[in-house]
This record gives sequence, C-alpha cells and structure tokens, in this order.
Amino acid sequence: MQYEVHWEHKQTKEYNIHGKYATFEDALQSIYDWWELNKYKPHYVRYWTRKGRTIVDYGSHHMFYYIYAIGGAK
Repeated sequence: MQYEVHWEHKQTKEYNIHGKYATFEDALQSIYDWWELNKYKPHYVRYWTRKGRTIVDYGSHHMFYYIYAIGGAK
C-alpha cells in the first residue's frame, strides 16, 4: 500500500497532489519537510482519519492536507 498527499485551499479551489510515499509516516513527514524547506511554522497541527482519508489541519481555516491510502496488498 502507498500513501498520497494532497493539499487543498478551499477558498481559491486550488488543489495539488504532492506525491506518493511508501508509509503513512513518510507521507506525514513530507508535509513537515515542506514546511521546513519553506520556513513555515504552523501554530498547531492535528489530524484525524475519516472515511478513508487522514485530514491534516495546521491552523489555516481554509487550507488542509489530506493523506489517502492507495492501492493494496499484492
């Protein structure tokens, strides 16, 4: 199974797919790595899983990351 990271800005309708990762932890870490690369520090980070996707809330009221489990065991 792989994990795919998406980002959405709900006000502007901008939507990006950031990449695929081998583990959930790698997918989540990719978000933190992007923040570090861009010198961004969120005030808080929380995440929860609902209906097959993990929602990452990082303090912006209109922007979220999503981590989807894709594929399956072969």
